Amino acid sequence: MASIPPSEILSFNSVSIDRECIVAASALHFNSGNKVKFVIFKITNDEQKVVLEETGFETDYEIFRQKLLSAVDGSGKPEPRYAIYDVDYDLGEDGKRTKTVFISWVPQNSPIKLRMLYASTMESLKKALNIGVFIHADGHEDIEWPELIQAASGGKAKK
Repeated sequence: MASIPPSEILSFNSVSIDRECIVAASALHFNSGNKVKFVIFKITNDEQKVVLEETGFETDYEIFRQKLLSAVDGSGKPEPRYAIYDVDYDLGEDGKRTKTVFISWVPQNSPIKLRMLYASTMESLKKALNIGVFIHADGHEDIEWPELIQAASGGKAKK
């Protein structure tokens, strides 16, 4: 059996996951100081590897959302992204909670080949990052704040 190269984790569809992705996700989970709020990932242009695109500390969800909505290729066509976001929500008497949500952002009007590539790589990345809560988003309405609250809380928090 071949050993896994130290800089990457292999996935089943031959798109590898760069180890930086795992490190960034760990920073979101375990850093209690200057808290990472979100991490955005993309597949490289050569379609060989999932890489870290950006780590953010900004707590304004709309700034993060706009980053996903504005992801485009060189010709201005929408491009998919993966992201994880720490969602803070309140269950009233049951207290405040935080849950990390995995977002597969695959705009409807992005090229079909990219949509298929992101769909086939998603499970490997989710598993590598160890994230259970998931949203598949293909339109701007799918990444509105109330949608994340509902996913993170399992429908228990108010929108």
